Amino acid sequence: MPPNMPRRVRAGETLSGLWSIVASSTVVEIAAGAGFDFQILDLEHGPWSFESLEHAVRACELGGCSAIVRLPDLTPSTFQRVLDLGCHGLIVPQVRSAADAERVVQYARYGPRGSRGYNPFTRSSRYGLRPEGEAGEPVDEALLGVIIENAEAYADLDRICSIDGIDLVYLGVYDMSMALGCDGNVTDPKVIAFVEDATARIKTFGKAVGVMARSPADIDRALALGARFIVCGVDSNVISAACRQLVGHVTSRVSNFPQRP
Repeated sequence: MPPNMPRRVRAGETLSGLWSIVASSTVVEIAAGAGFDFQILDLEHGPWSFESLEHAVRACELGGCSAIVRLPDLTPSTFQRVLDLGCHGLIVPQVRSAADAERVVQYARYGPRGSRGYNPFTRSSRYGLRPEGEAGEPVDEALLGVIIENAEAYADLDRICSIDGIDLVYLGVYDMSMALGCDGNVTDPKVIAFVEDATARIKTFGKAVGVMARSPADIDRALALGARFIVCGVDSNVISAACRQLVGHVTSRVSNFPQRP
């Protein structure tokens, strides 16, 4: 079992991970073995089913990596099913207000703080083998994150950050670039200004800041700003880039090798 991810985030550790949209527990296991602290299993954009997600959570744990699930929506039953699989945390998209952030906490926590149902016979509760009176994974400590990726959430950022129970605020620069009229250009000055301003404000509330940083230079900039939850890339892109590089190596050598007449 990997070290407790929520405690590490709350303690201010710097953690690195991979975004996963390839619905393969084998790919997840390979990435976990590489040494990432976490993987974000994306139910919004990735073709994961709940069955394949369960295998991916196990694959993460096998490699000593924490499974964080990006939910597809703010539906209570989705929170319930994903947390019952025993993942270490959630990242929730399409949050637009402090009221939405409060719903995240409400749906993810047991009573009296929240409304999550308790079933002691799920994977998160060790299929009924957890000692009686000891609810959860302790899933009531699951990492809870929200994504700031639209103009409404950005406008309500301070109130969102004030919600007790939200551990992580992740800056969704790709969607935000569209909201800001930058058409996917995450290096546009308006997107950079958003990241710098949001990071500074989030830190004042004691929340962890999450960002995508796909190059050494990006990582250095993120760390300098104070981000401590660093997503180093997306599995589909990492695989495709590696394949292109291999093809390039072969092609360059074949073209330079004398061909027989």
